[in-house]
Amino acid sequence: MSTVRTRVWGDRQAAAAGVVIAVMVVWRAVLVRGSYFNQDDFYLSARGARADLTWGYLFEPFAGHVIPAQQLNYWLVGHFTPFRWDVVAIEIVTLQLLATVVTWHLLTRLLPGRWARVPLLAVFAWSPLTLMPTLWWAAALALWPQVLFSLLAMLFLVRARQGAGRAWINQLAVVLCLVAGLTWHSRAVLIVPVLLGLSVALADEAQGWRRLVAALRRFWLLWGALVTGLVAFLVVREQVSPVEGGTSSVREALAITWQYLGRNVVPGLVGGPWAGDVRGGAVSPSLWVTVVSMAVVLAGLGLVLWRGGPARRWAVFLLVGYVIADLVLLISGRGGFGSVIALDPRYAADVVHVGVVAVAVGLRGTPPGLGLSALRGRRRLVAVGAVAALGTAYVLGTAFGTALLVPHFQNTEDRAYVAAFRADLAVDPNQVMLDALVPPELVLPLIGDDARLSRVFASLPESPAFDEPSARMRTVMEDGRLVAFELAGSIPAEPGPEEDCGYSVHTAPVRVPFVVGIRGQLVARVGYFTDREHVVEVGTDSWTHTFLAHPGPNRIWVPVPDVGRELDELTFRVQDSGSAVCIVAVEAGLPEQP
Repeated sequence: MSTVRTRVWGDRQAAAAGVVIAVMVVWRAVLVRGSYFNQDDFYLSARGARADLTWGYLFEPFAGHVIPAQQLNYWLVGHFTPFRWDVVAIEIVTLQLLATVVTWHLLTRLLPGRWARVPLLAVFAWSPLTLMPTLWWAAALALWPQVLFSLLAMLFLVRARQGAGRAWINQLAVVLCLVAGLTWHSRAVLIVPVLLGLSVALADEAQGWRRLVAALRRFWLLWGALVTGLVAFLVVREQVSPVEGGTSSVREALAITWQYLGRNVVPGLVGGPWAGDVRGGAVSPSLWVTVVSMAVVLAGLGLVLWRGGPARRWAVFLLVGYVIADLVLLISGRGGFGSVIALDPRYAADVVHVGVVAVAVGLRGTPPGLGLSALRGRRRLVAVGAVAALGTAYVLGTAFGTALLVPHFQNTEDRAYVAAFRADLAVDPNQVMLDALVPPELVLPLIGDDARLSRVFASLPESPAFDEPSARMRTVMEDGRLVAFELAGSIPAEPGPEEDCGYSVHTAPVRVPFVVGIRGQLVARVGYFTDREHVVEVGTDSWTHTFLAHPGPNRIWVPVPDVGRELDELTFRVQDSGSAVCIVAVEAGLPEQP
């Protein structure tokens, strides 16, 4: 392939591309701004906030993936901008903007001077298939960096084939793109087969299967480096985090295949789904959407095969091969979740960028407008009208698809919960919250203690306190509000031996027995009085809390952990010598929200 000089910006087509990009930025920025943190966002940023920046942290497996670049991202946000959705939103939109600009550069090299670049860019920029992971920070970090480096790798490969710049620099850039992509997400392993498929499709010096030989021979050193790096990554990844979660059932694999292809990828490629149900992360399009979208996709592939250029069959093979590879990764890594996992847009969103490139490859070598410009009279009007109708239909489809998805994936309930929590905490920063699991809508309890309030909100600038003795102890409601509570089914302690003091506590431990034992994660209410401040220890043989006893009659709440046996007494001790602290009343029970 001879050197190709291309003009990326500065003409009418570039101006149209600029409009497409501007619409995407504004549209996605508004939608992302209205979204919020959810699930893995809370967990991973909280884990980053309490971790030291070490190699062990960066390469700690998460959900079967080794993602050091993402871990670094979570560490930075957790330490420097915790709970700043505006910062995260800017990052997400910037990543998509960079990927879209690179897509325009790549399309310009594949179809220089062709108006077809503009609608292809619009398909990439506006596709609802990428919307759900864009509105979710953790999913966006798994999607957009991988797509960005995949597009960059393809761009540098095309530059190498077209003789733009020094070949070794372009090839080195391709390798670096693979390495960078793998640091963000293991799905970047697909960059290698995509590059091979693209290289074969661009091998115009050969025909048929000889294209494969020509592509391998031309960049044999590059393929050696890519395959070596890929094998090394897979070996290391298998040792650090073996692949789990797949399925061995043929029936389940077939069900996943149908759901993924017929109800996720295909509707997504044509701007869908336009109608259907959304439950959790699964998007289930209506039957008519599946039928119509399959017909449109098949018609589009047929048109490319009928009117496309010399590499049209390889272009179709590139897209189909990528979808199959994506499907294999889904079944092997997430098949154990059942066929519902195939309806999650996260696992199909990366198909869009390969689909756009594949169509561009299929159009190479064809006359502008697939030869429709050669038509005259009524036929030309019909052709122009058909193209305009298709473009309008796609724009309307993306609008309907976006409208269907946005209400379910903007995480407005998460935003309201955190806002209510922070607002009530701001009213009285001295409040102490009882620790508990956050609602599953925010973080699923599957991750254990990392789904507790004290872990999720540890990095808040307000520095909330949990499970510490306090006169201002609160429980967190399901909507995030902080409320006072009473004890349900409380058990009192035995009356103290001293009529005017109850239990007189000095530096020696004093046992305060309950009338009967009580089990569970409890709260004790302690009434006391003293004439000056004292540091008091309260606990059992397995745990201890301290609190500052203030002069005069007071009451304090003490969280009691579940130690797996009945609590039959509490022990009190004053740390400093001097006057006594009189414990006049103790009772323990379960906190009861109003």
